[in-house]
Amino acid sequence: MKKFYFVLLALIATTVSAFALNVTVTFTNGQTMEGTIVSQTDTTLLISPYYSVSHQDILITPDRVKYFSISGVGRFYPVDGKFQPDEKTKAKLLKKQAEEAAHAKVVSERAANPNLVIGNALKKTGGVCMGIGIPSAIVGAILVGVGNSGVDTSGKPEDVAAKAKTKSNCAAAGYVLLPMGAALTIVGIPLNVHGKRIAEMNINYTGNGAGLSFNF
Repeated sequence: MKKFYFVLLALIATTVSAFALNVTVTFTNGQTMEGTIVSQTDTTLLISPYYSVSHQDILITPDRVKYFSISGVGRFYPVDGKFQPDEKTKAKLLKKQAEEAAHAKVVSERAANPNLVIGNALKKTGGVCMGIGIPSAIVGAILVGVGNSGVDTSGKPEDVAAKAKTKSNCAAAGYVLLPMGAALTIVGIPLNVHGKRIAEMNINYTGNGAGLSFNF
């Protein structure tokens, strides 16, 4: 546990900033210093100051510091000669560790079973197709029905003409949406079904070679 939180901090560094972690150090004398972290342990902090005549990195130890704050991460205090995160920062670091572990597990599972990646991609594509296709087909069918329901000829000629134009526009839109939605739905259903089957396909390696097994 000696350097546990700083190991987690190294993991966070890859996602918080594309280049480096920004830090603001508040010293015991009340002065502050801003810069980027070069390296850190539980007993030392090496930073590159933003404003420095010598342009040299500065090594900071807990006895000189009141606390320091890392942008996007949190605040660290000196405790018994070591830098320790406050409770809020500690929770954030532990959460990040859990996320990294979950991500590593997913990557490992995908590498072990490429069929899962392919199957999920097909399922996702099929779901998108059906998500667009089914509503489009329904709306298209409604518009076609409205457009071909006939025009009320009562009233002024200009009103009748306006109603007829509206009906015509509805029918025209329906003739576009209905086949488009039907086509997307027809494509999406098999993609979803086959994607699920591929994702559930396991490749079992035996001494005699590779074999396939299916989960239903």
